[in-house]
Formats: sequence, C-alpha cells, structure tokens
Amino acid sequence: MAKNIIDFLLDFFYPQRCMGCGKRENYKSGGVCLNCLKKIDYPTILKYNNIFAATDYNDPLIQKIIWSLKYHGIKQLAKPLGRLIIQRLSEKIKFDDYDIFIPIPVSKSRSRERGFNQTELIAHQIRANIGSDDNIKVLPNVLLKIKETPSQVSLKDRNKRLNNIKGSFGIKNAELIKNKNIIIIDDVSTTGATIKEAAKILKRAGAKRVIAIVVARG
Repeated sequence: MAKNIIDFLLDFFYPQRCMGCGKRENYKSGGVCLNCLKKIDYPTILKYNNIFAATDYNDPLIQKIIWSLKYHGIKQLAKPLGRLIIQRLSEKIKFDDYDIFIPIPVSKSRSRERGFNQTELIAHQIRANIGSDDNIKVLPNVLLKIKETPSQVSLKDRNKRLNNIKGSFGIKNAELIKNKNIIIIDDVSTTGATIKEAAKILKRAGAKRVIAIVVARG
C-alpha cells in the first residue's frame, strides 16, 4: 500500500515524458516508453568476437539516450538501456553461467567531471532486470583506468584506437575475479579495442571466461 502511494506521488510531482514520442510516462520508465524501446533497431550483427550488442549506434533514439546519459547526466536513462539489453539478449546469454558484471571504467578526470560512470549505472540496471534471485554481482572497482587517454570516439583509425587503449587498464582486488566467469559492460563498441584490452587484462588476472555486452555497436 505504502509503495503504491509513493509511486503515485512520484508520478504526480515528477511526471516523465518519453524521449522518443513525448507522451507522459510512469517515472519507472526512466524516460523511454516500452513502445519506443521496442522500435529501436535490432543490431545488424548480434555477436562478434564475444561482444553482444542490443542495437546499432546509428539508431537515432539510441544516440539521443546515450548522449543524454553521458553528457547531460540524465542518469535515469540507464533504466531503459538495461531493459533493452535484457529484452534483446536474455535468450542469447545464459546469465546463470556468469558470476560478475565488470563495467568498463572511466578515467579519474572524467569521473570527477561527470560524477558517475554510465557503464556502471547500466550494469546495475541489467542486474536489476535479471531478477533478485540471480547471484551475479556488479564489481566496479576491479578493472581500473590507470592511464589518461584521448577519447576513442576522436580516433577513427582502428590501429590508432588499439594503440591508444593499450596499457590503460589495471586490476585491483584480483582475488575477486579468480576463476570467475565475467561479463564486461560498455555503452558503445566500434572496433572492440577497449573491450579486447579489458578482457586481456581480466584473463591475465585469473578470470576464467570473459564475454561482453554493449548497448550499441558503432
């Protein structure tokens, strides 16, 4: 009963508008209605090099959601992204086989600038949509960004991206991932260079199996 009253008050005082169609939505939607979420394009390639994608980045709505989350700090938009991933990938990935979600980290300067890591928010929303009975954990403080690098988005050449990200990750609390099956979480993957480097470091630290989930393939 109390929960219903709280939900009603939140909807009344903090009405949501869908970022896609503009219709008024329940605050739980996170700013994107289920109808618009369903209309987001399916990925041209679902899986490539153990990277699973929920959509492609050329979808206009997904661009708007990710941009608004990352650069305008609308953190509630992690909710529909987590929901989209589960809707698209839960039949392709057996989450029961995995132990840990590892979000791709951001540098300290970018973390201070934004005040959050969008991939960590997305990882928690995926976890929430799987269900409370699942034992998978979100561990944001294992894979660390130890070297400041230019944004991968600013580099168009694949080799430059590979060299840019090389040696930029480190591991803390390696005992937490030893012999564990891990899913790396990222928002957008273009060449896969970031995820490839992260997977290499995690395996070197003792991870048993590593795959990745991204919202969109660039």
